[in-house]
Amino acid sequence: MSNTQYAVCHLQRGSGNDSGMSCHIERKDAKGKKYVPANADAGRTHLNRELVRFPDGVSNRTEAIQHRIDTAGLRRKVGKNQTKAIRVILTGTHEQMMKIANGSRLDSWIDANLKWLKDTFGEENLVSCVLHMDEKTPHLHATVVPIVTGERVRRKREGEKKYETKSGPRLSADDVMRRTRLHEYQNSYAAAMKPFGLQRGIVGSTAKHQANSEYYRQQVIRYEEDIAKLQADVEKAQEGRNTILSWFGKGDLAKAKKELADKDEEIAGLNKRLKELLAEKARLQELHKSEIGKLRNGYQKEIEAAIRRAETAEQQSKEKDAVIDRQRKRIAQLDRNANPQRYSLSSGAELVRINVSNYRNPSLHIWTKVGEELFEDTKFQIDYDVAQKHFNGQITDEEFVNAVFEPQEQVSGKQAELLGAAFTLAAGGPAEVHVGTGGGGSSSELPWRDKDKYSKKQTTTRR
Repeated sequence: MSNTQYAVCHLQRGSGNDSGMSCHIERKDAKGKKYVPANADAGRTHLNRELVRFPDGVSNRTEAIQHRIDTAGLRRKVGKNQTKAIRVILTGTHEQMMKIANGSRLDSWIDANLKWLKDTFGEENLVSCVLHMDEKTPHLHATVVPIVTGERVRRKREGEKKYETKSGPRLSADDVMRRTRLHEYQNSYAAAMKPFGLQRGIVGSTAKHQANSEYYRQQVIRYEEDIAKLQADVEKAQEGRNTILSWFGKGDLAKAKKELADKDEEIAGLNKRLKELLAEKARLQELHKSEIGKLRNGYQKEIEAAIRRAETAEQQSKEKDAVIDRQRKRIAQLDRNANPQRYSLSSGAELVRINVSNYRNPSLHIWTKVGEELFEDTKFQIDYDVAQKHFNGQITDEEFVNAVFEPQEQVSGKQAELLGAAFTLAAGGPAEVHVGTGGGGSSSELPWRDKDKYSKKQTTTRR
């Protein structure tokens, strides 16, 4: 399976002053009372953060939207049907977002997101950005007021009368949400998120289903609003009918009958319209459900295809690595054949293993073998430059050991006997070779009296 982690950037038009969404984003209602949705963990709500400072006199997101519109220097009156705010949800695949949050990179991720938002939409247009930590995946809710200064983009129609547009700032969600720009947002956001292990989402046929699904969802919301209004009208009409019924005991019978008939007709009309809207709402909900299904199936197909591509690439990478590994081994063997002196200890012993725990403050721990006799030794505070040459592969293990240890420091007394070697110390005189005192015992009583002069070492002889 593929472990690809995607960056998520979702833009959506707000409705009116978007006060309804402010309740969800800020976790408080219009009166400032705490509100926690069902999908949030109330025990983690205190971890949420507002990341944009409001201007003086502005206390919440809804006011911040209006404040930006009021102070932007707009020359046209804002229409009732104009979009005043665009919601931007920023997050990533759950697994990677949890790594970012738990790995002390959350603040860096937030800073990168704020920079992208300001660079993309303008710092003054970013009126709110809230971090949510109380839901399943950490995410940001950014609010952008779509004020632009560029030339208006209009489709020219044949025979259309030309008119001059007013220059200066204007409120235009259509410009900000243009299809070409939405594509650019996804690309630039993916580039900003690359350092955090997140990449561009899959581009494919699901876009149509996503658009349809969102359209049906928005239509359902509008129908719900119309239905609520109709229900209120029915209740009001019913109250009027009750008032008319009270006239029957006050003598004006003819008037009361006519008014009652009219009111019954009005209520019947309202109920008919209400029934039609409820049926249309149900139909749209089914269409929404169908498009969501297509959307999921489309994504699943694309994800499966991406997984197959990733697995193929991974297999090709493994095969390439295997070829490279074989070549490296071949090169090492050829070098060993051509330069045997680079792979021999000066003492004549066999090098079994070495260990350098830290190349910044290096020490060298070695294990050598002669016959069945094993020996280990350690030198501390060795030459940094020599250690770096070994780290960079410029010298072999054996060359490294020869540069750090004198021949007599590479073997125990027993090994020296087996080698039949007499090592001459720099301090003078051949070494007196003694046999160790017992199986598995310490050989720290080696005969070379000046050994401490050359290294501070730990030695062990095994028989």
